Amino acid sequence: MRSRIAPSFPLAALMLFAALSAPACHKAATDEDTSTEPAPKVVLAVTAARAVVKPMREELVMPGVTAALRTFTLRAPAAGRVVGLALTTGDSVHRGQVIAHIVNREEDAAQAGVEAAQKIDPEEAASLARSVKRYSGGPGIAVRVPQDALVTQRVVSPGQIVNEFDPLVELVDPSSVYVDAQAPINRLGEIKPGMDATVVSAFKPGVVYPARVWSISPSFSAGGTTAPVWVQFTGPDRISEIGASVEVHVTIKFVPDAIVIPAAALFEDAERHNSYVFTVGADSRAHRTVVATGIRNPSEVQVTQGLKPGDLVITSGGYALSDGLEVRASVTPAASATPVVEPAPRAP
Repeated sequence: MRSRIAPSFPLAALMLFAALSAPACHKAATDEDTSTEPAPKVVLAVTAARAVVKPMREELVMPGVTAALRTFTLRAPAAGRVVGLALTTGDSVHRGQVIAHIVNREEDAAQAGVEAAQKIDPEEAASLARSVKRYSGGPGIAVRVPQDALVTQRVVSPGQIVNEFDPLVELVDPSSVYVDAQAPINRLGEIKPGMDATVVSAFKPGVVYPARVWSISPSFSAGGTTAPVWVQFTGPDRISEIGASVEVHVTIKFVPDAIVIPAAALFEDAERHNSYVFTVGADSRAHRTVVATGIRNPSEVQVTQGLKPGDLVITSGGYALSDGLEVRASVTPAASATPVVEPAPRAP
């Protein structure tokens, strides 16, 4: 019995080893077969816009208030009582216009005497009244406006007694109204006399007044961060009120035929100190393109180098984009808000 059993032990061990090795071999073969399968194709869906040619303008916005170079005061030509002064702030007056009369004290005294005589002797009072009327010669001394102007303040009221040369009305020459604006000192070098500007004010919402930079004041306040810039109106319409708060928009740069892309398409490379975009090539792949920029505003950027009109730039995807990545772009035309899917080119 031992002699039979002994020879069969090596054979049993060999069969057990073969049984245990079979799954491992099968697993290795499976892994090897799987590694040869192709990786799934990655296509990133993005939005894009075309570079277009359009005017670009860079503006500097400055706060300011209206002021006037020429103001003058109408004064009483004689002592007496003011009659007929019915002006209010903002009224327009014209050269030669009579705005009031001054009845002198002698005439007032004579008229008071007539009124007293009518109570005492009515028959004699009529003769006295005719004499007073001949003496007075009219409603009083006329107050005339020397030139076209606007009323900024009425100093006295009708019926008030004034002395000779007392102020009656404050006036301003509307053609001399300008804007005293405040420019940041760090941008003062960009402003030049003669630059085009516009003026807007909450005082008259929705109205834009054409203007231009007139003068840059050489005075600076101690420790201040702004410098005065005078801006004058150039159109027939202007703000005539003094002391009105306004905003001045000065055109610093203007390019009539700039190549423009959405600001969302632009990336900044802090390491290389440059800007770049991703364009969509004919191969439907993203291509990193270094560009030089010019005028910027919150929504658009002028490209001075690196792109040509019609180039398609990617406006979404962010830092998931990479050079050579296959993309499928949806383009929104400037005149439409509906995305249009660009067909992917067929593989050769």
